[in-house]
Amino acid sequence: MFAVVERLDADILVLPETWIPHTGDGVVEQLRASGYDVALDRWATLKHGRFKPRLATPGDGWWALAVASRLPVRARRELRLAPTRSDPAEPRVAIEMTVDVGGTLVDAVAVHTSSRLWWGAPVMHINSLRAQLGVHERPAFLAGDFNLWGPGVERLLPGWRRAVKGRTYPSHRPHSQIDHVLVNEHITVVDAQIVDNRQSDHRPVRVRLRA
Repeated sequence: MFAVVERLDADILVLPETWIPHTGDGVVEQLRASGYDVALDRWATLKHGRFKPRLATPGDGWWALAVASRLPVRARRELRLAPTRSDPAEPRVAIEMTVDVGGTLVDAVAVHTSSRLWWGAPVMHINSLRAQLGVHERPAFLAGDFNLWGPGVERLLPGWRRAVKGRTYPSHRPHSQIDHVLVNEHITVVDAQIVDNRQSDHRPVRVRLRA
């Protein structure tokens, strides 16, 4: 999997559902060894082959939301998402990194909302994220697995627009886009594409932005 993210050659990577072995030899450690600054929200583990949300004791490894930057990180914070019904990975957070792009500060927000669509969980998570983001006076983008279609995401996040449109899920024969990058008015989209790579159950999204 590291070969996939390496080929993307991105200054900032958002990995909504990355696997971190307890042995410490996974993608996250490889990114750190390559010079990336990585922030994590570990939200579940596997122990004896079984899914254990928020279990802190050692098992086979962790599932985590990760955001990695090879640009200088000036600040970071966690944005706690609202509780929902029946989401085994709660409490979830979004991760905000403020990075320095040639002297311009840019806020990068990584998110992975719940897939419990029938309980309205993605909507609840996005609404709580919007309330914490406020009005951004500087360049900013949101990226991750929203578990919701693009038009709905844009309606829930006024002031933000999608940078890329295309089917991302499932990767072998995609019929929907639930993985998005959204930018505010201070960001220009230079290039955007859905990458035809099927090593995950989602296809990667790659965008080039200018602040």
